[in-house]
Amino acid sequence: MSIGIRQTRAFWICAGVALISALVSASFSVAALQGKGNGDVYAMYAASRSVALPIVVIVAMWLRWRLGVAAMALTMALVQVFDGVIGVTMHDPFETYGPWLFAVLGFASVAMLLRDRRDA
Repeated sequence: MSIGIRQTRAFWICAGVALISALVSASFSVAALQGKGNGDVYAMYAASRSVALPIVVIVAMWLRWRLGVAAMALTMALVQVFDGVIGVTMHDPFETYGPWLFAVLGFASVAMLLRDRRDA
């Protein structure tokens, strides 16, 4: 989709949900580097990938790339599902239901965007 074409509300909702999810994920990864993960190579790898995700979402938003935003929102929803599974293994309701709420919002926003033919 070319720059300058008016986007619908579904596009911006989906993009916003994807961006917030990616920023939350990146902030937790970077925060882990400051705490117990300081110097842990796996925490560094996780943070490098998590920081890349919001950058890709921002680029897709800037380009008004409908399918790119949908793909990133789907990716972030799946990340949140797996984060919730980690919360289950930790027996932490906050770390379980918070990510799952983001996942539901992500899946719903992708469905809303892909059903909206005004963006296509």
